[in-house]
Amino acid sequence: MVDFSLTEGDMKLMEVMRAERLRARTIAREIDRIPESQPLTDGDHPIVAGTIAPYKQLAQEELPISGLAITECLMQTVGAPEFNTRPAPSPSGTWIVNELGTEEHRKAYGHLWLVFGVSEPVAGSDPSAMITNAKYDPQTDEYILNGEKTFISNIDLGDGVVVVAKGEPDENGKRPFYNIVLLKGTPGFTLGKPWRKLGTRYQNLGGFSMVDVRVPAMNVLGNGFVNIQTRLNVNRPVQSALGLGMCRSILDFTQEKLAKTGVKVDYAAGRSARGNVDDKLIRMEALWEATWGVIMQCKWLEQQLGQTSKDFQTQVAMAKAMAGKATRQITQGCMEILGPEGLSEDYLAEKYFRDARIIDIYEGPGEIHRLAIARKLLGYRKGELD
Repeated sequence: MVDFSLTEGDMKLMEVMRAERLRARTIAREIDRIPESQPLTDGDHPIVAGTIAPYKQLAQEELPISGLAITECLMQTVGAPEFNTRPAPSPSGTWIVNELGTEEHRKAYGHLWLVFGVSEPVAGSDPSAMITNAKYDPQTDEYILNGEKTFISNIDLGDGVVVVAKGEPDENGKRPFYNIVLLKGTPGFTLGKPWRKLGTRYQNLGGFSMVDVRVPAMNVLGNGFVNIQTRLNVNRPVQSALGLGMCRSILDFTQEKLAKTGVKVDYAAGRSARGNVDDKLIRMEALWEATWGVIMQCKWLEQQLGQTSKDFQTQVAMAKAMAGKATRQITQGCMEILGPEGLSEDYLAEKYFRDARIIDIYEGPGEIHRLAIARKLLGYRKGELD
C-alpha cells in the first residue's frame, strides 16, 4: 500500500519555508520592479536576517522526514519563491564536478562556483543540434572551444561554467559530448549582458560566446551526455515543484478574493450543483494535485535508485511536462477569475502569472519532454518517424 502521509518533520520544514516566503512577499513588488536585480552572493537578505535558512534546517532536522529529495520538493510547493532571500546554493556545474568528476577534477575545481552551460540560441533543448564544438590539439594537449551558449542562470556570478560541447567525429561518424570546465578570464571567453525579461527578474539569465578558447585536456569531464541527463534528472522535478509553489500562491490569493465576495468553493457538491467559477477552481486544484503526485514519485525513485540512475528519466519527463502545463493553465485560469484585480500591481497575482512562464522553459520545454515520453513508451528512436 502506498502511503502519501507527510511526516512531522516534513510539515515542520514546509512551515519554515512558508514563513520565509511570506516574509519575502512583503517586499516582493519592490524587488520585481528592479529589471536586473543582482542575486545575493554573500549574506542573507535583511528581510530574513536572524532566521534559519530552510535548507540548513532541512540538513539538520532531527524529526523523521520522507527523505532529503522528497522533502526538498515538498518545501518548494508551499508558495512562490518571491526572490532570492539567501545566497545561491552550489550550482549545477559545481555539482557535476564533485559528483561525477575524478578526484583530480574535485581537487582542482570542486571548490569553485560553476554554472552549467547547455542551451544554445539555435539548438535550444535539442543536444543533437548543438553547434558548440571542441577540437583537440595534440601539440599542446588542449581543447579548442568555439560556439555560443544562452539562457544560462547566473552566468555573471562565480568562477566559470561547465560547458557542454561536441567533439570531433569518431570512426563511425559519431560526435561525443564533452563537459568541459571553462573559467572566467580565459582568452576568447566573453560574457553577454544579462537579459531583461518578463518574469523571475530576481534571477539573472545571460549567455556567453567562445572564440578559439583553449583549455587544458584535464578540464574535460568524463561521461559526456550522461552528465547532462543525470543533473537534469535531479533538477527538473525541483523546477516543477517551484512552479507548483507559484500556482499555490495565486490559487490561495484567488480563493481569498472570492471569499471576500461571499464565494466559497464547496468541494463536496456534485458537478451539476457547482457554478462555473467553483468548477474551474476545482479542476485547477485537481491538476495541481496530479502534478504534485508525479513530482513526488520522481523524488521517491531518486531516493530509491540514487541520483545517478537513469531508470526514472521517463517519470522526470512526465513531471516536467505536467508542471509546465499546470503552471500555464492554473495561473491563466486564476487571472481570468480575478479579472481587473489580477492585472493590478496592487497585488502579486500578475507577478506570479509572469514568473510562472519560465517553468515550461527551464530544463527543457514541454514539447521536448513529450517527445522523450513517446519515444520511451513506444520504443521509437529519433529519425524513425521521419
